[in-house]
Amino acid sequence: MKDARTRWEILNLIRKEKFRIILPIAMRENEIDMWIHVMREGNPDPLTIDLGGDNGYFVFTDRGEDRIERAVFGGDEELLHTTEVYDIFGSVDELKQFIEERNPKTIAINMSDWLAVADGLSYTGYKKLIRLVGVELSTKLTSAEQLITDFRTRRILSEIVVYGQLCEIARQLLERALSNEVITPGKTTLEDVGWWMEDQLLKLGMSSTFAMSTPMIIHSAKSEKEDYRSSKYIIQQGDLMQYDYGISAMNFGTDFKRVAYVLRKGETTVPAGIQFGWDQAIKARAVIRDSIKIGVTAEETLTNIGENLKKAGFEYIHLTIDPMDGGGPSLEPREDQEYPGKTEITVDCHCVGNTGNSEVASGPSIAGFRPDRAHLIIKPNNLFAFEFIAYTPNEEWDGEKVRFNLEDNAIVTENGVEFLYPPNERILLIH
Repeated sequence: MKDARTRWEILNLIRKEKFRIILPIAMRENEIDMWIHVMREGNPDPLTIDLGGDNGYFVFTDRGEDRIERAVFGGDEELLHTTEVYDIFGSVDELKQFIEERNPKTIAINMSDWLAVADGLSYTGYKKLIRLVGVELSTKLTSAEQLITDFRTRRILSEIVVYGQLCEIARQLLERALSNEVITPGKTTLEDVGWWMEDQLLKLGMSSTFAMSTPMIIHSAKSEKEDYRSSKYIIQQGDLMQYDYGISAMNFGTDFKRVAYVLRKGETTVPAGIQFGWDQAIKARAVIRDSIKIGVTAEETLTNIGENLKKAGFEYIHLTIDPMDGGGPSLEPREDQEYPGKTEITVDCHCVGNTGNSEVASGPSIAGFRPDRAHLIIKPNNLFAFEFIAYTPNEEWDGEKVRFNLEDNAIVTENGVEFLYPPNERILLIH
């Protein structure tokens, strides 16, 4: 991702364009006259890169003009001057007078019950802010959670370009990881694959979005579940696996998956039952894709997805518990199982972007078990993790369901869902 200087220049371009284009929209749509984002050196804040500094009171004021006024009190003036995005610098003692002169009706601050990236202000920091501005001004304070959500999720072109490049790097690494370049059946462990991925990121000067992770065995023709749940498990012929991984760089983080099958002796393709389950998942993805539009809340979108899946012949399962915590249908066959049988679908199209994914990132999440994000409207250029799970009965497994968790990162535009890189279209083969 370029040399150090170029990285800084690109990040600062994004900062300038976000302040110029997105910030006025985010403040006015949420009826915020002033936004004060408080940061303290030594206590990392999620918006450090976005705002260009890590200490001080970052104050943005809507004075009725096209451009939002930008000021910093108590920050590193020399460092912030290099960004060329701030108009006014002052000491902390000048903050109260500055606010009084502008007389805002509402002052948004970085405190939130449900959005981590908007909750960087500590309790002691909040008390200090109250002392600085006084009782009268403190009555105007409100959460900046919706403003920060809109500021983050409304993407400008340079952000989309950078994120697409990062996703393509992640895609290539994932597909290499699930190949004979890395995996030798009967020799390579799941942990070996994870450390290979970490080594590649080290060479690239990047990091993983959510720490070192390893592939997960979906089903094994040879091994028992208690064996392949260990990261020390040695990958075998007949193993079906998925790899969920994310990489972080340039203030962004990816989060998506790839699926692979290890061919058994004499096999040249994926067994028919597994392939049928995959084909069903791809068909469901098309239905879900056509159901996601801008201008609609996450909750309304989920309802539309469920209805459209049912019309297309799938069985939609509304989740109220995260699959990671046991939510979702059983893999066991029904007593009256017929074939091919209906494919069950669960949906978790969650937010993704700057600081990671799901609860860590900002934006709408189309999932029944993420109620805090249900009210959020999908805005133009919203990045998200296009994730769902398809459960299809497999006659070759005596009716046990083959479970495919498909996930790619995508963007919602006026045209609907668009992919930023080639999405997952096939099961990768390992010989």
